[in-house]
Amino acid sequence: MTTTWVRPASARRESLLVGALCLAVLVASAAVIGLHRRADDIPGPPAWQIDSRSDLTPGEQGILADLAIAASEIAWLTEGGALPDVTDLAAEGIPPFVHQASDGLRGGHVWSQSGGVYLGRSGDPLVAGSFLLIPGDPSTIWLAPGTADAPADPSQDTLRSAGWRQVVSRYVASVTRHDHGAAE
Repeated sequence: MTTTWVRPASARRESLLVGALCLAVLVASAAVIGLHRRADDIPGPPAWQIDSRSDLTPGEQGILADLAIAASEIAWLTEGGALPDVTDLAAEGIPPFVHQASDGLRGGHVWSQSGGVYLGRSGDPLVAGSFLLIPGDPSTIWLAPGTADAPADPSQDTLRSAGWRQVVSRYVASVTRHDHGAAE
């Protein structure tokens, strides 16, 4: 009679192989992340511009979203005519010109139109600054800290010297997504 030794069932080799594979994936992922450009390598906007994604308060971002939509509505309403007054925009129900329950959370702006621009003077400078919408193709939106008045001349140089900053949306491919062929 011969004796045969049968080893107990074990998954030791498989476990070691799976562990080594997981370690290899982690090392490769760390290497790829380490090779990518860091956020501090991305140049910021010029001093006279402000990035809408990272430099605005939540209240200012809400007003900016409303103004971006309002700019297209104003362009549609002015086809072949003069710029609509703030009361006309409020009557059309176009935010931020129409009063809403969230106005206090966004700075309580008082809107006026003069000289081809729309000024939103902040009622609470700690929540949001003052906004200036210059309709056109493309429309531009400017922000000033606190309660500010619009200069008589809404040119870029005059606004910059008065402390206004143009609100821009910078989409850097390495931060948001890879868009091959697009310039950064």
